[in-house]
Amino acid sequence: MKNLTFTILILAFLFILHSCKEEHSVNDNAKTSDAEMIEIITKEVDSLYKVYERFDYGWMEFFAENYAAIYPDSKVQHMTRDSLISQWKRIYSKYEVQLLDRGRPTIIPSEDMAISYNTFHEIFINKETRDTSDNTGTYIVTWKKQADGSWKIVFETLQNHE
Repeated sequence: MKNLTFTILILAFLFILHSCKEEHSVNDNAKTSDAEMIEIITKEVDSLYKVYERFDYGWMEFFAENYAAIYPDSKVQHMTRDSLISQWKRIYSKYEVQLLDRGRPTIIPSEDMAISYNTFHEIFINKETRDTSDNTGTYIVTWKKQADGSWKIVFETLQNHE
């Protein structure tokens, strides 16, 4: 399991390095240390989950306007924040979603990008039938520092645990 997660992380990082089409130069004369980067991204992840737990659309602001995604059993998709909103409007119309638990993030920093990954456990409750689907896995994202100094998700994938 750990080897698969590590392989996914490496592939995700290589994919992002290779496929990022938007080149933003961030003029930071002082390089941010790895420890500072880990602290910054950990705060971003914590903020993302705090907003996500409200189960409204606010958490989608953490995504870049254009980003890449690989979901289970799918090819690489080039997504927009608007397509993410549409996807979750369909989900929220059919299901109540509850985040039961999430692991502390592990952060891999690199200059103006960082990968974060953590476990999650959530349930989807069908609004009509009240049937519950259990969803556990590992959530992996790549954060990129934007020209304005903010951090946005430019890649996401997840691995469901059986």
